[in-house]
Order: sequence, then structure tokens, then C-alpha cells
Amino acid sequence: MFYAILFLFVAYLIGSFPSALVIGKAFKGIDVRDYGSHNLGTTNAIRVLGKKLGFIVFFLDVFKGILVVGLARILYEVLKYQIDFKNIEAFNFVLFKPIYYGLCCVIGHMFPVFAGFRGGKAVATSLGITLVFAPIPAVLCLIVFILTLEATGYVSLSSTFAILTVCITATIQEYVLYKYLGKMGIEVLILFYTISLFMIIKHWKNYVRIFKGTENSFKKKKNQEPVTEPTNNEVVKEKCVATDNPDDAKCDIEETHELKEKVEINE
Repeated sequence: MFYAILFLFVAYLIGSFPSALVIGKAFKGIDVRDYGSHNLGTTNAIRVLGKKLGFIVFFLDVFKGILVVGLARILYEVLKYQIDFKNIEAFNFVLFKPIYYGLCCVIGHMFPVFAGFRGGKAVATSLGITLVFAPIPAVLCLIVFILTLEATGYVSLSSTFAILTVCITATIQEYVLYKYLGKMGIEVLILFYTISLFMIIKHWKNYVRIFKGTENSFKKKKNQEPVTEPTNNEVVKEKCVATDNPDDAKCDIEETHELKEKVEINE
């Protein structure tokens, strides 16, 4: 029982690792929660930090889910030989039920202790868990995510359709195609449906914005014509010409550089 409770806490701590916050601080010197949608999810990381750093955040978050399940299995194999055979059933029930550890990891990502309990929506972390327990539903959910994102541009809607795809396909595998694909266990299905409920609740504001037409869309950004902005040197030159005081000119140059840095961050 002690090991079970201890690893529940460890699973939460692993989920709490704020990938987006760490990468943002390390490479850009910023807190991504101060920009965009103000959360630690992959989507906001891509918007604020750029695609390269955003995808690093994505892979780290996916890895958290894989790591928790992997450690649980290793712990199970190590400890099962040290438990009295009479208590092995209780040990199996208490220690290795993926719903407990998967949920702790997801909750850790949504409410990370290392980031003031302001986290992301656990889409990538849930994908990592799904890849271990249900690889085929995981691949199908990725396909649905990409197709929905291409069609609508809404990450929130794509994530919702993806997790619902996991629930539906995992249920079909468990009760219809189990002879060919194998059984996962009812606890895994409970985990998937519970995660989907969490994600729908976390995305509820996004659904409202989609209905109102105010939700950010990658598709809209692609269709928008780029606005030509003056270069940093041009702005500095104009501000320098506009004043005769060298101190004022210096101050204008510093303000321009600061503005440029902010623009680069938002891109």
C-alpha cells in the first residue's frame, strides 16, 4: 500500500513538470502563460515560442504519459515477487490500475504544483498514455486530429474529436474486436472516458468562443494576408530624425528594440 500511494504522488509530480514553462524560460526567457491563451499547452507553446520549440514541448508532454505508465509496469514487476502470495490479488488491484496513475499524471499536467497549479489541458500527455495502452486507437485519434485541424483550424475542436475517437475505438476493440486486437481491461476504458470528460470541461470556453466566432484558428491565420511592417532600422531612423536631443533619440531606440522583442515573442 505504501508503494502504491508513493507512486501516485510520483505520477502527479511527473505530470506536473511544466514543459512549456521550462522551455520558454530556457530559450526565450519568458513565461508562456503571459501570452496567447495563457496556459502551458502545446498549442500556446507553438504560438508563443514557434514551431520548433512548440514541438519539443509536445514531445516532452507526450513522454510524461509514457513514462508514468512505463514506471508503473516496472514497479509492478519488481515488487510483485516481494509480496506475500496471499496478498497478491490486493496488490494487483491497489498498485497497478492504470486509471489511478494515468489520472494522477493528467491532473498533474492540468494543475502542476511546480507552476502555481496553472497548467495545460493534457491533450499531449493523454496521447502518451493512450499510445501505451491502446496504440491503434491512438493512431486513429491522431488521424482524426489532423483531418479536423486541416478542415476547421480549431485545435480545441480537433482535440475533442480525437479523444472521443479514442473512447469509441477503444470500446469497439474491447467488446467487438478483442479476439483480433486483444483486451485492454475495463479500467483502461474508464481512464479514457474520464480523461475525455476532463478535456471537455477544460475546453468548454473554447466551444463557446467557436460558437461566437471568436476562437483562434490556424486556418484563419493562413488565409490572412501578411501585413507589411517597417523594419526595425527604418523605425529607429525616423524616430532619430524626429528629435534633436540625443538623449531622446537614445530613449526612442531602446523603446523600439523593446517593441521588436515583443513582436518576435508573439510570432
